[in-house]
Amino acid sequence: MKNYRFLYGPVPSRRLGRSLGVDIITYKYCTYDCIYCQSGKTTKKTTLRNSYISPDEILEEVERFLKEEAVPIDYISLSGSGEPTLHSGIKNIIDGIKKITEIPVAVITNGSLLYLDEVRQDLLSADVVLPSMDAVSAEIFEKINRPASDISLGMIINGLIEFRKIYKGEIWLEILFCKGVNDDKNEVLRMLEVVRKINPDKIHLNTVVRPPSERWVKALTHEEMERIQALFGPKASIISEFDRHSSEILIEDTESEIIKILKRRPLSLMDLSKLTGIKERVLETMIEPMVSDGKIIKKNFGNSIFYEIRRE
Repeated sequence: MKNYRFLYGPVPSRRLGRSLGVDIITYKYCTYDCIYCQSGKTTKKTTLRNSYISPDEILEEVERFLKEEAVPIDYISLSGSGEPTLHSGIKNIIDGIKKITEIPVAVITNGSLLYLDEVRQDLLSADVVLPSMDAVSAEIFEKINRPASDISLGMIINGLIEFRKIYKGEIWLEILFCKGVNDDKNEVLRMLEVVRKINPDKIHLNTVVRPPSERWVKALTHEEMERIQALFGPKASIISEFDRHSSEILIEDTESEIIKILKRRPLSLMDLSKLTGIKERVLETMIEPMVSDGKIIKKNFGNSIFYEIRRE
């Protein structure tokens, strides 16, 4: 994929298959500074909604991509390097995409601004909304999400409950667990009570699978995740790694494409191989000189090696 400022991918998403990402927020404007964030630490923590990027420019790129790129896509996802609901024109972007294509539109959000009626209204035309909720106790919420000072946990939970009352699409609620932070059984049981009030269509249980913004953050084991899943019941699933075979994506300038992809999130060699259609052993020979030159950083996390770009 070339010559796109706001699009990335399609990326192998663990929840959305092959997802064409649309980044509608300037890096890294967010309402949170989550300890586990794979995009790095928040540089501008804010709740101020603004038209950060022109909706017309975003829609022009989406339309051009769909005309020029012969790539299968399961979802067009508004997410990226910040909190997408901070964009005051998100409704125009969603509606504009739906005029261009029948590919379903997903919004991946931390859910922090759903307490605002205007934000709830803005998301009504999306096909699926994927909010997150990592804690229901104020102390844990502050520790794991490190929110902007003018939002509270109560506001966020009420926003999720109110959104469910009016939204006709699918809500897939994600809960990400960090070892020793929000995985205590009492906290999980309190979460269960709140989740019942929200009544999402699906509950996605996740843990840290890529290098987090804080090095001390640790993942839960699969067995620990299974125990939590059993508490949440049949709506809940543990998010598994993307395992579908992708069609090849032609890349004229592989090095610049790899850097563009890694700007969004750290990826393993397997992830990059699936995304680019280039065999792992060939990719490795391309990436190692970039590591030596300092363009890319190689990090060990869990039992895997991840690559990310060097940020100043």
